[in-house]
Amino acid sequence: MDKQKLISLAEELLKEEDLSKRAEDLLYLKRQYKFLQNKEEETYYERQLTDRFNALYEELAKKEPKLNQSSYQEKKEIIGLAKKLLDRNDILKASKDLDNLLLSFKKAGRCSKEQDDELYAEFKEVKDQFYAKKKAYFEELDKNNAEKTGKKREIIEKAKGLLDIKNIKESNEKMDALMEEWKAVGYAGKEDEKLWQEFSAVRKEFNTKKKERHAEVQKLFVSRAEQKEELIKEMKKLLADSDFSDEELKKVKDLRKKFNDIGFAGKEKDDELYAQFNELVKKYFDEKKFYTI
Repeated sequence: MDKQKLISLAEELLKEEDLSKRAEDLLYLKRQYKFLQNKEEETYYERQLTDRFNALYEELAKKEPKLNQSSYQEKKEIIGLAKKLLDRNDILKASKDLDNLLLSFKKAGRCSKEQDDELYAEFKEVKDQFYAKKKAYFEELDKNNAEKTGKKREIIEKAKGLLDIKNIKESNEKMDALMEEWKAVGYAGKEDEKLWQEFSAVRKEFNTKKKERHAEVQKLFVSRAEQKEELIKEMKKLLADSDFSDEELKKVKDLRKKFNDIGFAGKEKDDELYAQFNELVKKYFDEKKFYTI
């Protein structure tokens, strides 16, 4: 027990204008006050703290008569506080508060046997109602977590399906979409961390394969660019030596088909290479038209 904290709490409550919303704190102080009155062995320093707390408590009791109420009245108030927990949505916090109220109820002291039996039955009824609500809450939570776990497992499988990367941009967009879908699902309970590790491992493998695929594509682009440059050289030679024969015309058409069949050579060079080749072909046909009229 931290007596300094008890003293600070008592001082804080003394400054309150309205103590009606601090019922649980008042009950806590009352329980600690009773405990300290029954404690015999304390050091001199501890006794000083106890005396300071007792003085504050007595001053607070003048402001709040409930601190001097009978055990019966105190237990009735505790039951009232417990009933309010039935309307709370934060079940975990409310459950801890109920445990504290149960402890306060037990330490409130004895009444007559008839009164104790009556009060215990009333408190037990409230407690049973709360536990039934708590049970239903966790059953629903388990159901929701099972659904979320299923959705996250589906996302993991979809992510695995993206590991065979053909189109980097398209695959990357799909993986990003899966990440947003994952976030939207939300916390999936006790399996969540394990699922996240699985998903992260797939994403890590995806990023590795994406880099490998990018390197392959860049290598392919270089190869295609080199092939197109060779065809440009051939086209330049044909243009320089042109006799516009049928055989030569067929070579030009074959070169154009080969050029187009090579495929995309990367955004940095493809347009430039296409413009060069197309200009040579256009010039060839312009000259052919001029010389064969």
